[in-house]
Amino acid sequence: MTLLCERCYGPVDPTTDRYYRLAHIDHSDAAGNVAWRHAVVHVDACPAAGSVTPAEQRGRAA
Repeated sequence: MTLLCERCYGPVDPTTDRYYRLAHIDHSDAAGNVAWRHAVVHVDACPAAGSVTPAEQRGRAA
């Protein structure tokens, strides 16, 4: 499964990147069951979305 950062839309590699996993309540039904929306964000500050390529973000400019 590919993880994408919610802030910069860059890929998050679970084996090498430091990231937070977040969970938000999406909705609940009448029976009280809760549907969760999961997201990840990089621990370090992200550049503005779309301003750099994933290779540049990791310091490996093409």
